[in-house]
Amino acid sequence: MAEIETEGFEFFGVEETVFRKMVIERIEALMVHEGLSKNSLAKKADIGRSALYEKMDREAKSHFTILDFFRIAKALDVSLLQLFPMTQLERLHGGQLPLSASTLKFLDLMLAAPKEDIEFLSNFYASLKKRDSVDEDK
Repeated sequence: MAEIETEGFEFFGVEETVFRKMVIERIEALMVHEGLSKNSLAKKADIGRSALYEKMDREAKSHFTILDFFRIAKALDVSLLQLFPMTQLERLHGGQLPLSASTLKFLDLMLAAPKEDIEFLSNFYASLKKRDSVDEDK
C-alpha cells in the first residue's frame, strides 16, 4: 500500500464546516466530469435522493458517513482519497481538484497497473525530463 506523506494531521486548523465544503466541491467537480446530476449520483450510489441533497448542501448540518463516501467514490469510479483535499495546496484553494477529474481517474488507473508497467512509465517519464533539461541547457 502506498504511503501518504503527511506531517501529522493534514487538516490541523481547518474547521469541520470548511472541510465539508471542500469535500462537496470535489464531489461536484467529479460529478461534472462524469456528467451526473445529484439525482443520478444518488441513484448510482444507492443513497436516498433527499439525503444526498441534504449532505451536498454547503450550509446544512447533515454529514457524510464513511459508507456515503464509499458509495459515492464507487459510483464516480474514483479512489476514496480523491474525495478529500490531501495536500496543503488543495486546502489552500478550498478543496478544488489539483488536476482535472479525468487526469485523476487516469492516475488511479495507472496506480492499479502491474508494477512492471508503472516502472516502465516512471523510466519513460524520467527520460522525458532528462531530455527537457538537455533542451533547456542549449
